[in-house]
Amino acid sequence: MDERQIILVTGVPGTGKTTISALLAAELGAEHIELTRLVKESGFSQGWDEARATVIADLKALRNALYNILDNTTSPLIIDGHYSPDVAPRDETTLVIVLRCAPWVIREKLLTRGYSPRKVRENVEAELLGTCLADALAVQDPEKIHEIDTTAQTPEETVMLILSVLDGDVKCSHGTVDWMNSPEAEVLLREL
Repeated sequence: MDERQIILVTGVPGTGKTTISALLAAELGAEHIELTRLVKESGFSQGWDEARATVIADLKALRNALYNILDNTTSPLIIDGHYSPDVAPRDETTLVIVLRCAPWVIREKLLTRGYSPRKVRENVEAELLGTCLADALAVQDPEKIHEIDTTAQTPEETVMLILSVLDGDVKCSHGTVDWMNSPEAEVLLREL
């Protein structure tokens, strides 16, 4: 490849972003930047959201730090985080991977992780509605966005699919995951 690859991996918590990003980075010999960790370790926050029990990321500071990283490396980069499409430069991004997972599976994963009922509900609703895909489409090139349902595949299988997209064997596509028409979604919505 002549140009450096910058691959964004986004999705709600529980879709496999960090695991898949780490595996992909190892496969490509790329640097893995986990945005949530960068926010916490570098103090790129605007405070704490009590109601949502989460750090409020300072996207401007994060964007500046990311641009500084981009200016000082020629390595391929895997940028992992649900706000990666908002902070990565559209014109330099090679590929945006939007990871999806059945909301009822997400719910169980997040409950197991000890998320509060409110955070579980917020993330399940975001997955049901495809919020991460919509956010990516709003700021990145739609031709470079590929959506992957990770519900029934291993992280290794997902990485192989991403590599196929990068190689041009699989064309980017999105808008194919629709949880709202699943019987499980109706049950889940009643329980939320």
